[in-house]
Amino acid sequence: MSHNNQPEYFTISSVCPHDGSTTTIGIFENMRAVSYRLQRCYTSCGDEYRVECFHLSTAEDEAEAYTEQTVNRAKYRREEEMKEARLQEWQEYKDKEDEQAIEDCKNRQPDEDEDFDDEGFQRMMNGPELPNINAEHQTVGI
Repeated sequence: MSHNNQPEYFTISSVCPHDGSTTTIGIFENMRAVSYRLQRCYTSCGDEYRVECFHLSTAEDEAEAYTEQTVNRAKYRREEEMKEARLQEWQEYKDKEDEQAIEDCKNRQPDEDEDFDDEGFQRMMNGPELPNINAEHQTVGI
């Protein structure tokens, strides 16, 4: 990928078959020079070469990119702090709301409708009254 106003330089590195270490053979200004240099190399079966492309940048370009990165990091950090503060505030609000609900339940007086008399309590304990099906239907024996 080409970068505006940044020249491309190519390197050739040979890879050692025993330990994988690399040795840079040269730095070239274009792929044509790389291909001629590869043709000059004495190679045998299994030799491995790596061609890499690098962009030459200036101090001004790097300083500009660094400043932009620093600003973006500060902006992200500020947004994260604000998000954490809002989350903490929301959690405190929910905790206070839960405490209030618990306190309301503790202080709540039962209504008269909720009080059971003895008859209502017995009905609740015995369950619903079921109809007597033997009384309504006569069983006929054979």
